[in-house]
Amino acid sequence: MKQENEKNNMFLSGSTALETWENAWSKETHETEFAQKRIKSAKSAKLTPVQIDTKDLYGYFQGSRGRYETFLDICPCGDFIRNKLPCKHIYRLAIELGLLDEKAESNSNLIPTPKSEKITLDEEIDIVESLSEQAQIILKRIAEGFTLAFPIVFERNCAEIEELIKIGIIADTGEKKLIFGKKAEIIELLEKETIPHKKSDSLKILKQICEEKIKEKTMERFGYQIGVTIPTQYTSRHIHYYLSRKMDIQSPGSFYYCGDLPDDKVTDQLIKRGYYTRK
Repeated sequence: MKQENEKNNMFLSGSTALETWENAWSKETHETEFAQKRIKSAKSAKLTPVQIDTKDLYGYFQGSRGRYETFLDICPCGDFIRNKLPCKHIYRLAIELGLLDEKAESNSNLIPTPKSEKITLDEEIDIVESLSEQAQIILKRIAEGFTLAFPIVFERNCAEIEELIKIGIIADTGEKKLIFGKKAEIIELLEKETIPHKKSDSLKILKQICEEKIKEKTMERFGYQIGVTIPTQYTSRHIHYYLSRKMDIQSPGSFYYCGDLPDDKVTDQLIKRGYYTRK
């Protein structure tokens, strides 16, 4: 596939990324509503590339149905095949190569896992049930927030978070969010580190000074939170549905009629594990 693309698509020795980009697409191509929607999608962390080759000007992007080998003027995805216009993969490649003045988010934990490599529902629930009760409660919050695209952060020294990370059902995104004390405590830290400030500064400004000047010292003094996510080999909505339905039961271990629950595989798991009954 790569050799065929190189033969047919302008990737000749000595050609630059900018030349290839400008020869493939006019400036007006990127100004349409069609293009703006795809550029927006391209900047998402969910489109983090598997690999970018800056020499041969191509990238690999993982989809749930397979891997796309994308060049600046062609992509095997359905969107490009239908419209013959830059898709989100082409725009992400262009961003990664510095051809668009856009900033993209990256998070390798969000690269989709092929369906053939996904953990089965049965295995997934086995892992959930092996967790402590408090870890399951926190996992429910994470799965719910992940489904709704909320930012999820927790203190790094939380025992339940450590449990979830160790078993692999959540992952640390590497994002750190500072925790701050009271205004007087922040001023005390700034004075100790001899960082210029005014006692009359607002709490917001004092926090900003800490962020910019003494981030590591602030983390040492007050602590920090980490971003967490559910790896893509798991299905977060299954975890969310399972724990939500399970925790609706007032008396764990009792048999509750499942007539009001959806007739799906998650409900089947709850019945299999003794939380509900069909009778």
